[in-house]
Amino acid sequence: MARQFDRVCEVLTALGYLATHDGEVKVTGQGRRLMRLYSELDLVAAECLRTGLWDELTVPELAAVLSVLVFEARRPDDASPPRVPGGQVRDVIKEMVKLWGQLDALEREHHLDFLRQPDAGFAWAAYRWAEGDELDDVLEVVELAAGDFVRWMKQLLDLAGQVADASGDGPLRETARGVVTAVRRGVVAYSGLGDED
Repeated sequence: MARQFDRVCEVLTALGYLATHDGEVKVTGQGRRLMRLYSELDLVAAECLRTGLWDELTVPELAAVLSVLVFEARRPDDASPPRVPGGQVRDVIKEMVKLWGQLDALEREHHLDFLRQPDAGFAWAAYRWAEGDELDDVLEVVELAAGDFVRWMKQLLDLAGQVADASGDGPLRETARGVVTAVRRGVVAYSGLGDED
């Protein structure tokens, strides 16, 4: 376990999230940003923040690209590719997958394997919902039960809040907050009334 911890620290140091000074390991400014992200793919999210990959996105576009970091499909390997919004969303998702590949390779160099591949299977639904479409219209496009849709949206809400917190002052913070506002409506908002979080 201690060796695995050391390997994680090596990866974080290689990426600039940790630094060693006089033999002491310290968290860098970028590392403090990473500490505000708690998703399974938090390292991918942190790298997207660092590179400014999400800076020019609209609210529905950011909802779509964040969804690839929280969603994990249960579909067969021979299933057709998921429907993804075009334009900037498609380009940013491609860059996110490329970033994931670089991080995955770095982890493997250090004998780690934590990062699962981003999954674009919910991007279209997240985009449409953030645009204001009705639940029935969104569910017609994606093969999900309403309960699963709400569960994934709640995870998207959580990540959008984390991104708003981690992004610092600027337009991305406002866009991420806009995602929270746009997504927390209808059945998604109603489902949270009994939650304690």
